[in-house]
Amino acid sequence: MFKSFGVVLIKQKFHISTGQELKPDRQALYSLFIALLLSMSPHLGRLPAGFAVLAIFAFGWRYKIITANWQSPGSIFRIIIIFSVLFFLFQHYHTLLGRDAGVAMLVALTMLKFLELKTMRDYMLVVFLCLFIAMTSFLYSQSLWLGVYLMAVLIILFTVMMYLNHSNREKPFLMLKRAAGMVMMGLPVAILLFLLFPRLPGGLFGLPGDSHSGLTGMSDTMKPGSINELNQSEKVAFRVEFNGRLPAAKQRYWRGLVLENYEQGVWKESRLAMAVATPISYAKESAIEYSILQEPSNQKWIFALDMPVSKSAALKWGKGQTLRSSGLIRERKQLQMISATEYKFTTISDDILQRNFDKSSIKGERLAHLAEELYRQAGSDREYIKVVFDYYRNNEFFYTLQPPLLDDKPVQTFMLDTRKGYCEHYASSFTAMMRLAGIPARVVIGYQGGEWNEQGGYLIVRQSDAHAWSEVWLEESGWVRVDPTSAVAPERIEFGLSAIRQLMEQGQPLGNVAGEKLQAILAGSLFSQTIKGVKLFWDGVNTRWYKWVIDYGAKNQSNLLHWMGFQKTDWSKLVFLLVGLISLVVSIQAWILFRRKKIIDPAVRQYQKFCHRLSRAGIDRSPSEGPASFARRIIRLRPDLQERVMPVTEAYIAIIYAGITDTKQQQKLARAVHEFRPT
Repeated sequence: MFKSFGVVLIKQKFHISTGQELKPDRQALYSLFIALLLSMSPHLGRLPAGFAVLAIFAFGWRYKIITANWQSPGSIFRIIIIFSVLFFLFQHYHTLLGRDAGVAMLVALTMLKFLELKTMRDYMLVVFLCLFIAMTSFLYSQSLWLGVYLMAVLIILFTVMMYLNHSNREKPFLMLKRAAGMVMMGLPVAILLFLLFPRLPGGLFGLPGDSHSGLTGMSDTMKPGSINELNQSEKVAFRVEFNGRLPAAKQRYWRGLVLENYEQGVWKESRLAMAVATPISYAKESAIEYSILQEPSNQKWIFALDMPVSKSAALKWGKGQTLRSSGLIRERKQLQMISATEYKFTTISDDILQRNFDKSSIKGERLAHLAEELYRQAGSDREYIKVVFDYYRNNEFFYTLQPPLLDDKPVQTFMLDTRKGYCEHYASSFTAMMRLAGIPARVVIGYQGGEWNEQGGYLIVRQSDAHAWSEVWLEESGWVRVDPTSAVAPERIEFGLSAIRQLMEQGQPLGNVAGEKLQAILAGSLFSQTIKGVKLFWDGVNTRWYKWVIDYGAKNQSNLLHWMGFQKTDWSKLVFLLVGLISLVVSIQAWILFRRKKIIDPAVRQYQKFCHRLSRAGIDRSPSEGPASFARRIIRLRPDLQERVMPVTEAYIAIIYAGITDTKQQQKLARAVHEFRPT
């Protein structure tokens, strides 16, 4: 009866297979499908709608195989399905390579794996594929929310692995607790590896080309509608931290590109312009130091506070005192810069003057007559600027985000007929009016304004803050910034585009609302203020996450080691420090686990009491002897103790090896040990 006692007891009583793998049941299928849904949920908005049909088909067929004894699909049928799915993906993405198509193919093939689940190995393979699917979410976003969510998904996937490999599936929440404990134990080691593992400059691998297709940024041309497309987006363009005073709202012009050529209603950068720094004189007290956290834009231009006078070494000068990155901005960049709010251009070359005099493409006799008449009234260049401003103010011009279409003479039609537009229309028409009067002028595009985050201590500039203005050359002052939009909608400059939208929604006339009434309208209700405060707080948390975790690189690591007291650290010292700290952490964890097992585990304590009583009877247990082997030896030596040894051994094996840790089982072991009295 007691031959091969341990094997028989464990195999028959607790249903644990020692040879062949058991076929999982319906509950295992449910757990696996939930794991797949949780892993792919961050991709749901990106995957084709047909994937829902594929998931229902694969899961439904597997369910019928388990519950209704359906036949598994044959190899030919599975091959046909696979090629059909690949054809569908190719039709949808026009490729099977790249980020989007690759992730979709991984998800689809994981779904199809449900059709051939037979053994535990197949189930475990799906769990590992779910881990890969979860990791691919970081190809799209690295936000704090996603990191927290995927940590929870990781714990659940570990729980599913335990659930599939465990014979007793009555305690899923206990398994969840154990899985969470395993992840938390590994977290300190992961943090040490993240902080101290030697960092290489740049990324470890390159992302596929389509990884940057969804990036938004400003174009290098301006035509009616180009900036308004950005005005509809609330995505962050960049964030700014100031090392000192915060510039006033009317000074927050973020210079991006200078457009000097005008052809067929489109303003473009000049190909003849030199990309060099221009001599500028400025008052030192007007200089502002700041750092920009530039979001990926898939463009080269960097937006600096007007006017940049010093730049980061990683940048180069562009045309018209603008800044450029050496390559396309496809990852977040933090850049240090200095700008002056009071400045003067000291010289200008003849070729620059010639380009900005050009009026050959500005069509319309009526427009030319208007410019001539207004200049005659002004008598000088500076006065002419004021006269044109007054023309905007006094002739029923309107600021609107939905202007009427313009014909082949866009400036003339806008100035004399429609008189409805936004910053593009006003910057383009003002620059054209200057050139028609013989004054050098050009268009500058970038951003204006920004939202101050009090909790984070930085300025948020969004795509909706995209703006265009003009620069006019005056002999006594050099290039002077002139924003004609302020003549019609000063609220746009002082409070941003969101203020314009609020006033328009309430039917308030622009330019005529001021004082406490304007402040009350823009403040909104208490609820809206609370929502706004929560959003700004979360933006601050997320920004710190990006800055100190996602963008943690060699420079951050060097600063950390310097703070820890390591002045100069090479790879060998860093690896030695890392191995030492990990060894220390693992040793502490091992000690805690050993102490907890020794002190807390009541089953071990009861079994030790059982062994102690046998020792007093002359039967000592060897340290390498398992409970089943020890029981066989006891019965062989003392057959009279069989009826009292068996209950203790069975209860102990059930708790320690089968994981049956409920109160009833613990009481059963305690009662068996209490009643055991060898004589």
